[in-house]
Amino acid sequence: MATPGSQGEGTQRCGSGSTVSSFKSLIDRSIAAWATINFVTDNYSTAFENYRSRICNLGSVEDVLKCRSYWFFQLRTSFLSQDRFLKFDLSRLDEYILLPIDYGWANNHDCYFISHYWRTASHPDPDGTDLRMFQQDLVSDTLWSFVWIDWTCAPQVGVDGKRTPLEEYYFELMLQCIPMLVRDCAFEWRFPAWEPRAWILYEVAEYILGHTKYVETEDNRPFRLHVEEMLPFWRALRAGQVQLELLVILAKIFPDDVAIRQELLDSLNKPANGTVSNSVPGVEISKTDGTVRYQGQVHRFTSTFNLTSRIALAFEDDEKQHGNGAESSEVEEERPDVWDSVAPSSYSLPL
Repeated sequence: MATPGSQGEGTQRCGSGSTVSSFKSLIDRSIAAWATINFVTDNYSTAFENYRSRICNLGSVEDVLKCRSYWFFQLRTSFLSQDRFLKFDLSRLDEYILLPIDYGWANNHDCYFISHYWRTASHPDPDGTDLRMFQQDLVSDTLWSFVWIDWTCAPQVGVDGKRTPLEEYYFELMLQCIPMLVRDCAFEWRFPAWEPRAWILYEVAEYILGHTKYVETEDNRPFRLHVEEMLPFWRALRAGQVQLELLVILAKIFPDDVAIRQELLDSLNKPANGTVSNSVPGVEISKTDGTVRYQGQVHRFTSTFNLTSRIALAFEDDEKQHGNGAESSEVEEERPDVWDSVAPSSYSLPL
């Protein structure tokens, strides 16, 4: 009989709806899975001991979220037996294992990444139609053991439309790690009818451009064609991303002053200007560092500026020639344009 303050291990809460026993089972099950996983690199023994030691020091599922070092993967048996996609649920730890967020663990022998449409905001596949197609595709493949799907393996918003602060902290890193999952896991998709979806386009692009061979089907071909269409315009796409980030940041800082935002953006959009610090008092924006500093706060965006870029030098020479350009602010740091070094001048995909 458990008395207040001295609950038995089987019922003691260790946070977020999980119990001590279920959390211990999750840890033991994960370590056992690591022992048989098709690890990619040759430093398996060192990596195994490192992560085994670290995970054994975690005392609760909250510690897993705080350390942000592990993916939640759904077990094969759980995925194939469900009627609808399981929503991420820390009270059902028996449905999961943990894999280290590091190269070598998630791999295309043991793990699948599921790319799918979201049918509604409250559930991606309310009636299980897409799930049944995925199950039909994967049940005959007897080699895999784990699957990653966003709805199941990353914290989702509650009925109030929010995640807890700790869930949000973990979720933010998961978004950044999705490229690793698409590249390293086997890729499974079902797009029954083409719909314009940015996340799907990105996932297909990562799958196609991140592998020497890929499978093309009727339902992923439209996305593949769009990826191919975008490749010649990668510079414009990158510039558009940065511009959007700056628009959002400045709208937050100056929500009621469109004139200030326009003045700052006009200064920034001159290719020769890497830093703007004298346009609006108290505001310093560096395209080199990717920072907007104002009233003690630092807002970050994708850095872009390169003093040696041809367009910047051409713009600067043009203004000097016509004598109507103000001298640009000093750039704190010059960084190489990595896109110039890694992006091909032309890129074609097999049709």
